[in-house]
Amino acid sequence: MKSSKEKSRILYLDLAKALAILFMIMQHCMIIHERSAGEGESILANIFVLLGTAPAAPVFMLVMGIFLMFSGSSFQKNIFRGIKLILLGYLLNLLRFTIPLLITGAAGFQYTAGETPLSMFLSIDILQLAGLSMIVGSLFKKTINKKVFPVIILFILLVSPFLWSQFGNSSLFSILWGNAKNVYFPFFPWFIYPLLGMYMSKYLLDIQKINKNLKKISLIGIVTIVLGILFFDFFPIGDYHRSGAAIHSLIIGFIFLWLPICFRLANKFKEGKIVKVFSFWSKNVTAVYFIQWVLFGWSILFFDANKQNAYVAAIIGLLVLILTHFIVKSRILKKFFSWF
Repeated sequence: MKSSKEKSRILYLDLAKALAILFMIMQHCMIIHERSAGEGESILANIFVLLGTAPAAPVFMLVMGIFLMFSGSSFQKNIFRGIKLILLGYLLNLLRFTIPLLITGAAGFQYTAGETPLSMFLSIDILQLAGLSMIVGSLFKKTINKKVFPVIILFILLVSPFLWSQFGNSSLFSILWGNAKNVYFPFFPWFIYPLLGMYMSKYLLDIQKINKNLKKISLIGIVTIVLGILFFDFFPIGDYHRSGAAIHSLIIGFIFLWLPICFRLANKFKEGKIVKVFSFWSKNVTAVYFIQWVLFGWSILFFDANKQNAYVAAIIGLLVLILTHFIVKSRILKKFFSWF
């Protein structure tokens, strides 16, 4: 039986991951179905796209790093799991976009304009990032003192922009620094988040320390955001997928503000059905991510891409969320994703 301390830890991180899942799904519904792909036409779409950035992928990756550091799994098992996540990413590419694109053709598939079924299959998303991060993170855990991790994080942030222009659009290096068009989460610089989670794992899992230092953590977040703003003109800005040190400083600062909020909410809402649902999403985050993307990919066959207003797109997103929840609960899916 788990102690109350362990339960609090799980609930606190479960909530952060579950909210990330909720925001991510609503972001995806805007990117896929809203007329402007969530880029300026609607305030509602813009809000969902904003919520699906900093509170989503960075939080997923940071929490993965936290648990990787304290994982009791062997080095070999973690390496094997990383390889499986990378392969799962390519299976997702096949199911969510490649096959629907083969069925519909380029017409009516505005979201993938200029893409081919093969290029969509080769795209690099967060599952490939998670798998590679699991492999490299396990190597770091085994060979490098974690006191050096902040230096490595800073090095990655400073060096990454210089790698983006190297080797053209070679797919061989696209997973590392994302030169190709369809690389959404290149290893450089996104590995900083699991690395930051690994570095801060002992602190972030200590419920008593967090409880005593909520204001201090929030203050660190504010200072980091201010630093990001001050250095905005000194580092490449890029976009969400390939951003320089200033942008990631803002995101890291936001995370330090976001986690205390999740901690307070977790302490306030310890029981109830919604807590159980959030915990279920968190514990099955890989399956939830996979299924919701497959549903969005195939939803294009019924609703077309980027044809709806923000409210209709939000309704589609809620339907995908509900369907994902019940599909992931099925026994067959549980058995399949337990392998990952």
